[in-house]
Amino acid sequence: MTESKIVSLVLKGGAYEQGLQQGRALKEAIAKNAMYAKHLVEKVANHSSYKKFLHDNMSYMQANFPELEEEIKGLADGSMVPYEDLVTLNVPAYFMTEYFSQECSMILARGKATADGKTYVIKNRDMRAPIDQVMVKRIYPDQTMVSEITGIGTVTYPASGINGAGLGVSTTGFWSPKAKPDISQAASRQVFLNIHLLLRNCQTVDEAISLIKKLPVMNGLNVILADKDKACIVEITKDKIVTEFDEGRGILFRTNHYVSEELKQLNPEPSAYASTFMRRERIAQLLEESYGHIRFQDLFRILSDHKDGINGICRHPQGSVLAKTVSTTLFVIEDKELWTTLGNPCEALPHFSV
Repeated sequence: MTESKIVSLVLKGGAYEQGLQQGRALKEAIAKNAMYAKHLVEKVANHSSYKKFLHDNMSYMQANFPELEEEIKGLADGSMVPYEDLVTLNVPAYFMTEYFSQECSMILARGKATADGKTYVIKNRDMRAPIDQVMVKRIYPDQTMVSEITGIGTVTYPASGINGAGLGVSTTGFWSPKAKPDISQAASRQVFLNIHLLLRNCQTVDEAISLIKKLPVMNGLNVILADKDKACIVEITKDKIVTEFDEGRGILFRTNHYVSEELKQLNPEPSAYASTFMRRERIAQLLEESYGHIRFQDLFRILSDHKDGINGICRHPQGSVLAKTVSTTLFVIEDKELWTTLGNPCEALPHFSV
């Protein structure tokens, strides 16, 4: 199999060994992603101040999450990409710029909302400047298993994942001038919540919420958490978290703003960021049309929707709007399965009705 056709990998062993395996298998793609991140940083940031930011945040990760550093070292040794360039790729402060922010949509459907009563979570990962993605299955020496979709060469910000205990996690970013990050906190916080840490260390929704409360971040995020018994959305700011549990209706979803009464005052104005509000409204409409009999294919059909053009759910670059869907990932809690398309779902899974 040539590297250009690798869309999934099984990685075994400790963190360093897993990094080494991915590095050897995806050398070219890792070099491409690292070079892009490096060029973007040079374009948008003062070099000396950003170098300090990288140093401070990497020092924080080294002290608190040594497995992440070990995997980055393995990636560097396996790919022959300089360690410093992989640090730049893995300290994702470039996501905080207007050039790179993610514009994602995610849905959970379960129980009486679905045709079979199972729990489905699906996400479009949308980026204005895409990083190539890969699906990985991780098997650790302690027999923990994690499957996730992530940027090639990254260990700090997977899009979605599910672990062997049946805990599933997905995220969408939050973007607003009313909630700017404080970059002086680089030495004491993650840039974003790293959901790999939840998948690696937690088995249930309750455990994941407890861990989130112990993981300070610099940026806002919406998180879907699901296990066989519970499902919720956690809205996160740098100062607060708010949870919304599914109380039986079986539907939870988010785009890139907050819905809770406690946090919605932080949202951007609709005129400044129409897409997040229009995508949410369209998702709500499509879910209602399929409610009670939602299936695997219905969720992919919803995330392939183009009704609102440049503000549509399935994102395609158009004019000055650069957002593109780089992956669509769906996992099924009860089956402990994860499915991924790379690129737009409308192109990866075209369909006809007859």
